[in-house]
Amino acid sequence: MVVMRCVVWLLLAAPWVFAANEAKDRAEIDKVIASLNDSKARPDAGEVWTEMSRPILVTRSVQFVSDKIARVDAARVQYGSVMSRSVPVVILLERKRGGWKITSIREGAEPLPPPVTIQPVRFLSQ
Repeated sequence: MVVMRCVVWLLLAAPWVFAANEAKDRAEIDKVIASLNDSKARPDAGEVWTEMSRPILVTRSVQFVSDKIARVDAARVQYGSVMSRSVPVVILLERKRGGWKITSIREGAEPLPPPVTIQPVRFLSQ
C-alpha cells in the first residue's frame, strides 16, 4: 500500500519536476538571446545613423528538440518613425558543459516548398 502511494505520488509530481527543468533551461536560453541584444557587447561599427532603431532579437518560441538541443524562432526587428522591419531568424542552441551555446543562426525568410506540377484533368468518355 505504501509503495503504491509512493508510485502514484511520483507519477503526479513528475510533470512539475520536468517543467521546472525546462523553465530553468528557458531562462538560460533567454539570457543567451539577451546577450545578442546587448549594445555594449556590439557597439556601432561606424554605421550610418538613420531614423530606424538598432536591430533587436525578439523571441517568438523555443522548442526543445532534445535534452541538449533547442530551436529558437525569433525575429530581428527594427522600429522607425514611419515603418518597422522584421526579418525571421532561427537559432539553434546546444547545451554544453558551460551552459547553452549558439550552434547556428539562420536569418531570412523560410525557403519556399518545391513547386508542385499539376496534371491536366482528363474526363472519362461516356
